Order: sequence, then structure tokens, then C-alpha cells
Amino acid sequence: MNRREWLKSMSALAVSAIAAPSLLAVFDAHAASQNPGTAPLFFSPAQSGLIAAVVDIVIPRTDTPGALDAGVPAFIDQMFKAVYSKADQQRYLTALAAFDKAGGKPFLQLDDAQRKSLVTRLHSKAIETPQGHTLTPEANFVLMTKKLTMLGFFMSQPGCTQVLQYVAVPGGFEADIPLSQAGNGKAWAVETELKI
Repeated sequence: MNRREWLKSMSALAVSAIAAPSLLAVFDAHAASQNPGTAPLFFSPAQSGLIAAVVDIVIPRTDTPGALDAGVPAFIDQMFKAVYSKADQQRYLTALAAFDKAGGKPFLQLDDAQRKSLVTRLHSKAIETPQGHTLTPEANFVLMTKKLTMLGFFMSQPGCTQVLQYVAVPGGFEADIPLSQAGNGKAWAVETELKI
């Protein structure tokens, strides 16, 4: 083994040693989402209810399961308990509190149309903010919650198997087949990386 190969191996080993606890925590969060009836471990029940309402707006149940069906609120709760640093936890809690006041009264006291309108408006505001500019806490909350919702949902069994294409053991290559046999335009379930 030459020096370059040894350095590559040691670098990979160091990165995997650092990333392993976070990866295990993500798997724990996914396992927690499979039992959504449990009480929240990080958030208060009121905070958890607010998050669940936002998650349901981000990925509602349609002809396929929604984020609530996939246990995404439990996934988000476990992620904050086990993965995020104290600073990131506090940033999210501060953003959640600001979001709860953004509609003029507590979010859960708004009707469904007002809730959806508020989340849509803040999401648009977050997306339109130029890079390098600071988001308002309430817009930051919507964006962070959306990212976690999508991660939790597309890691879940319903997200992978009922919304994305999924083949546990893929078969051979077929070059020219009709779209109806190739998933009807659905994306494939793949590993994802979350950047917040």
C-alpha cells in the first residue's frame, strides 16, 4: 500500500467514525416514526401538534399516504432529540415560537385555509430570499420543517414504496419499454442527503 492509498483509507475511516453516530441516530428516528402513537420525547405536546399540522400541509394524504401516515412528526421529534446540536435545537424552537405567532393568533387556532395560506406565504418568502440573506425565523421554521418532512417521508415505507418506484431486488436492464412499465414517471427511491 502506498502513502496515498493509506491516507485515503485513513480519511475514509475518520469520516465514517464521525458520521456513524449521526447515521445511527437517523435510523433511530426512522424507527421511531414507525410507532407514531408514542409521546414526543423532545417537543412538548403543543409543539408536536403544531409540527404535525405543518407536516400535514407539506405532504397531505391524497390518493397516496401523507406525512402523518408515515409517522413524520415522530421522525422529526427523534431527529431533534438525537441528532441536532443544542444550538440547532434552540434555533428551531425559536423559529417555531415565531411561526406560532405569525398568523395573528396561535397557529392551531387558525382554520385550515388560514393555516395553509400562512405556510404557503412563508415558504414562498423563504424560497425567494436571496442566498446569503437571513431568513425570518418563521420562514426558516417552514423551510426546516419541509426539509425534515421530505426526508422522513421518503425514508418511510409508504414514501418509498407507494410514492416512489421501489424494487427490492432490481432485475435486468430493458432498453426500450413503455412508460407504463417503467413507473409512469415516478422517481426511484434512492439515498438522500439532508442539508439544513
